[in-house]
Amino acid sequence: HPDWLCTLCAMAATMATRARALLARLNDPRDVAATRAVCAVLLLGEFVLCGLIVWKVPYTEIDWRAYMDEVGGYLGGERDYLKLKGDTGPLVYPAGFVYIYAWLKQLTGGDIFLGQCAFVGVYVIHLAIVLAVYAEARCVPPWALAALCLSKRIHSIFVLRLFNDCFAMAFAYLAVFLFQRKRWVSGFVAFSLGTSVKMNVLLMAPPALVLLVGGERLSVACAAVAAAVLAQLAVGYEFLSAHPASYVRRAFEFSRVFIHHWSVNFKFVPNEIFVSPAFAAALLACHLTVLLALAHRRWHRHGGGFFPRFIVDFFARAAFDAPAKVPAAEFDPAHVARVLFEGNFVGIVFARSLHYQFYEWYYHTLPLLLWGGSCDALPGGSPTRIALMATVETCWNAFPSTPTSSLVLLAAHCVILGGIWTSKQPPATRASGGATMREGAENRRGVLRRRTARKSE
Repeated sequence: HPDWLCTLCAMAATMATRARALLARLNDPRDVAATRAVCAVLLLGEFVLCGLIVWKVPYTEIDWRAYMDEVGGYLGGERDYLKLKGDTGPLVYPAGFVYIYAWLKQLTGGDIFLGQCAFVGVYVIHLAIVLAVYAEARCVPPWALAALCLSKRIHSIFVLRLFNDCFAMAFAYLAVFLFQRKRWVSGFVAFSLGTSVKMNVLLMAPPALVLLVGGERLSVACAAVAAAVLAQLAVGYEFLSAHPASYVRRAFEFSRVFIHHWSVNFKFVPNEIFVSPAFAAALLACHLTVLLALAHRRWHRHGGGFFPRFIVDFFARAAFDAPAKVPAAEFDPAHVARVLFEGNFVGIVFARSLHYQFYEWYYHTLPLLLWGGSCDALPGGSPTRIALMATVETCWNAFPSTPTSSLVLLAAHCVILGGIWTSKQPPATRASGGATMREGAENRRGVLRRRTARKSE
């Protein structure tokens, strides 16, 4: 019947219009409501998924029992770091690690299943902090946030391996969120707490200092750094007051050389070269060179570059505690996240050894790097970015790693780093951010007006 057919066509047209509107919202980084809805769905889904993994997937022992042995000595009254050991060797992490895993030992009694259940909660809290960083940045399409939850290796690191990297990076992402809010002192305290669990958090220190020193008064910068130092001293006080030399020597051992066999990175390099001081020095030189180059080309471009404007401006302002020409209060939260994530990624590219749990150090930064403005020069749009993430994930899931998988991983890292280097730096200040927020508010008001109009009809 013609009327029936017309009604069906109208319904189909309405559904198609709504589907297009939904897709447009899911592709709009400025749509706050869509971002929040996606975040809520992801958190709920991940809570259920992690529970299913704990229930269905067998646990594989790696470090949990060693962690329990190491903190067992502390709970037994030992305060000499040189005497705290586990099945896999001596304790090599700072005091924050000891307190967290001592609490877990008391909470679970060392039971693996209860530890896994606790790590389900850690995973969800960690993901919530990461999503808060992305929601604050408003530079990644809501649909791309799903990429934060698609790694098999990351789920394994949390709920099947129970590694301390999970806690360290939770504090690191909390620091990023606080930096986005311009809470520098509390942000550096969170940063210091992450470092007290594992030192990899220090990879974000250079870009964090560029943001802090380049955007704040000297008094604020000194207060933030002092807060970080005091937090570190407070965490380690129990050991520093008893055996200071043992604690510093063991907890902050920068000269440690990881075993070539377990490395995911540079597996194609012969072992005698891999463990050599010359190779380590070359990687460190490359790391520092690229950091300085990015600081000049991207991170402080709004202030005229790092050389010499950043340095000249710092000494000119320091004597009078004067504000920066482009104050940190005007930094776009997306700029803050990009700078920190780019600096962290450079450290990953030039790390001599990456063990499987180290994937947690940067996996959650990849969507922002790829879709959030750092790699706009990469051709191919989203398919290229999805392919890069899939390539990185595949290399990290190759066990044991091979020279080929290691070489492919390095190539993927270099492609991303090349995209960062060749891309135009997005605006650092809120000049465009304010317009973005106004546009978002206007869009929401327009949606409300249309809904009201439809209801009145």
